[in-house]
Amino acid sequence: MSNSFKGNPIFLDDFSSAIDVCASLGFATGTPLKVKSIEWAYPASLNDTALITDKASGRPIFKETCFVAKQNIALNIESWVDNLYIAASGVGSGAILIFLM
Repeated sequence: MSNSFKGNPIFLDDFSSAIDVCASLGFATGTPLKVKSIEWAYPASLNDTALITDKASGRPIFKETCFVAKQNIALNIESWVDNLYIAASGVGSGAILIFLM
């Protein structure tokens, strides 16, 4: 598949280039998004990692390591989040689902 910014959840599975989620949705970088949760779906291998940061500060928003292959990892946020950013190759495998409120 390819990244889809239409609908809820936002579906990301191509991490060959950096992803600025706000800009990809047509908003200015830093526009707050009300995020319900972020889920890393089907990480393929042990020790694969996924990192989503605040683009402005570099602060991790979602930082996980796969300890059980093919087991989803979810983080409930239920808050406003600024600057969702995934660097090129920032997710080792699987897909990222961002659920908006």
